[in-house]
Amino acid sequence: MKVKLSPLPIYILGLCIALILISYAFFDQFLPNRTEADYNDTYRNQLQTEADKMPQAQKRVQQAIQMANSKAATWNAIGATHTPPRTVAAGGIDLSQNAWQLTVDAQKYRNSIQRVLNAQVKKGGVTVLSAPLVPPPDVNAPASTLIANYFNYPAIPFPVVIFDLGAVTVRGTYAQITANVRAYRNMPDYLAVADGLRLDGTSPDLTGTYNLTIVGFIHATKIFPSVPEGAATAGGGGRVGGGPPAGIPGMPGRGGAPGMSPGKAGFMNGRGGP
Repeated sequence: MKVKLSPLPIYILGLCIALILISYAFFDQFLPNRTEADYNDTYRNQLQTEADKMPQAQKRVQQAIQMANSKAATWNAIGATHTPPRTVAAGGIDLSQNAWQLTVDAQKYRNSIQRVLNAQVKKGGVTVLSAPLVPPPDVNAPASTLIANYFNYPAIPFPVVIFDLGAVTVRGTYAQITANVRAYRNMPDYLAVADGLRLDGTSPDLTGTYNLTIVGFIHATKIFPSVPEGAATAGGGGRVGGGPPAGIPGMPGRGGAPGMSPGKAGFMNGRGGP
């Protein structure tokens, strides 16, 4: 006995098979590919957005380089005349010498600073009533203690002398006293801050009193003795660490040292005189 199907079940069966094939193609092929394509389009757009920023980024890099070079040039001009010499004979200090030599040279260096200061405090033609005295180093202390206490290393990551010299009193006319204070801006070998000027007396015979601080960034690539790991690297004398290299606004050209702290920035901010 033969069963003859009507056309309708055949059409329905064919439609089901077609739906299965279409569903497979849609969910297994078309939809994943479309989703991946959308992700790729989104990623491409993001890359394009970043690429569009590249010219601006390159421009900002060039501007940053120009600013850094400008600051370096500015500090080079300062460092050329406002940092101590590299040798004791020239009035500076060499911290790479052995411990015995350092104790001898430190006292000579202190005397050199005093000579520079003695000449500076007379600028403007004033009469000095109370002269500042540069404190001497403790030459009986070990070299490491001498460097730590007098040159502030490694407490500060580069050797530097900082002297708060207290009050200085001079006598002269108003023009002479103000010229004396302003002259610290051009003090050779050191950065100086003269502030808090007070005038007493009756013009033209006046007495001026002000506070004085001087700072000297020491040229040093090696320091004797070796300092603890983390501040410098041992080996034939500790290598100075932490300070910016030559060519950085901190101290390009004549050795690394950053700018003065806000509390000592009178020189840089125009506080060197009235």
